[in-house]
Amino acid sequence: MSDPVVEIEQGKLKGSLGADYHGGKFYKFLGIPYAKAPIGELRFKAPQPPDSWSGIKNATKEGPECPASDMYFTYFIGNEDNCLNLNVYTKELPNKNESKCLNKPVMVWIHGGAFICGSNKTELYGPDYLMTQDIVLVTINYRLGILGFASFKDQSLGVPGNAGLKDQRMALKWVQNNITHFGGDPNNVTIFGESAGAASVHYLTLSPTTEGLFHKAIVQSGSALNNWAWGKNNSGEIAKFLGYKETDEKAILDRLKKESAKNIINAQKKSKELFSASQTRPWGPVVEPASPDAILTAHPTEIMHSQGGRKIPLIIGYNSGEGIFFELVRKTIPGLELPKNLEHEIPFELGLEKGGEKSKEVADKLKKAYFDDNHCNEEDIENVYKLKGDTNFIHSIQRTIKLQAKHSHQPVYAYRMSLVGPLNYFHTFAMAKYFKTAIFYSFLSKLSTNYLPLAKSSVQGLLKNVPKKDLNGVVHADDLLYLFPTFYTPSIIKGSPEDLYIQRFVKLWTNFAKHGEPTPDLEESLSHVKWKPVNHENLEFLDIGHDLKMIENIDGERLKLWDEIYEAHLKV
Repeated sequence: MSDPVVEIEQGKLKGSLGADYHGGKFYKFLGIPYAKAPIGELRFKAPQPPDSWSGIKNATKEGPECPASDMYFTYFIGNEDNCLNLNVYTKELPNKNESKCLNKPVMVWIHGGAFICGSNKTELYGPDYLMTQDIVLVTINYRLGILGFASFKDQSLGVPGNAGLKDQRMALKWVQNNITHFGGDPNNVTIFGESAGAASVHYLTLSPTTEGLFHKAIVQSGSALNNWAWGKNNSGEIAKFLGYKETDEKAILDRLKKESAKNIINAQKKSKELFSASQTRPWGPVVEPASPDAILTAHPTEIMHSQGGRKIPLIIGYNSGEGIFFELVRKTIPGLELPKNLEHEIPFELGLEKGGEKSKEVADKLKKAYFDDNHCNEEDIENVYKLKGDTNFIHSIQRTIKLQAKHSHQPVYAYRMSLVGPLNYFHTFAMAKYFKTAIFYSFLSKLSTNYLPLAKSSVQGLLKNVPKKDLNGVVHADDLLYLFPTFYTPSIIKGSPEDLYIQRFVKLWTNFAKHGEPTPDLEESLSHVKWKPVNHENLEFLDIGHDLKMIENIDGERLKLWDEIYEAHLKV
């Protein structure tokens, strides 16, 4: 294998060679622009097709992140020039002298980060695990925070919102137009994502404007029905955080176009988000007025109840301890306390006025169900995690599963990840004793590669010494460590239990991408388990633990209460 050159619609690209964690070789093409730089008059607007270039473009180095706060340390990163880029990884390239297409299944990754941070960088989403399989992997950037989700009411300004979702759509159009040059099949594209990336995937399945751009979807720990996945018209908040006195939206927009990306992102930090289901987030997808560029013109709840999402095969699920994520939030937001008034844990979607009779009645039911009528405190922390997990993640994901299965003739495969092991890095982060130390060594490794061995050995030590008295469940985002290595991931020994768990996850996901079915054969490596699609009236999940097994109606009693609450109060 030599350094490859591929010619796409915009010009020629020079890539480089990579190796998966088992030593297999693949080609990688990094930092490929899929849209014009969103600068000047294009800031906040729908993305435009990329420019062509002459000569051979160097695609051996990663492109910049879209402007954001660093996911771990909150300092400013990225720039708008070429931030709308993607990476492509493939094991085989078409032979220029043959007309035969390779037609490998394509998997397009959409990163999470609450719509305000994250990127396609290999330090967070390395291809080394997935590229053990014969697929073409694409990882994309999209605009974040104010720059990706500014939403103004004045339609004449052309900033209705959802620029970040429109970036994702543009990247999928690029895949359709160019992926054959990398050996991929444009007629077999699976989109997958986690958290805000999962909500993004779900949003894309709800939009008629993405028809034909993908054919299967994997939704991990997120959904367009999660309250945290919705934004709002936010010109007023943007002006307030930047210290603008203007209230006219055109005047605000004129100033924003001249503002530095760094100032915008730093101002955005003034919005304190408290991980509360009762709050509407300022930055996120919104319902737009109808227009040629609009990606979402009806509310996701309305769409899911009336017709469901795109009728395609779907994998959707969550981690068993999603709510433990609240512990990470508590460590990053000074003064954030345990919930005292359970009315604040009632999703705003239900429209119950705080202090009203119905709101108090629901809060009393939650208190009885989760805390046996007692006030929640540190001794009840496990129940706090259950409440936070149910309100912010699990119930809405299960609603999505049921509604999609009800409306779609295509299979819906549901899962719950319960595997707690040495790779569950966020599980360790959630433990106060280790949090600052782990973050510190991760920080050192980002400052210089000289610190990387120290960071890896330190984090590995932390992961190996988790106390026996532990938090129950798999924390939000810990599933990622079985699909992607990061800059802090320990080396994986071939044949080790960790290697087995990684390969199980990778095979389930890539089998689905290849066949539309995660267990087409009863493989020994997949415990000879057949993953059956759900019936919307009787949910069967694949439990992804130390073993694989099918289980029914998990978390049933608690979620039955939420079903009753939604049936009584949700207006669709």
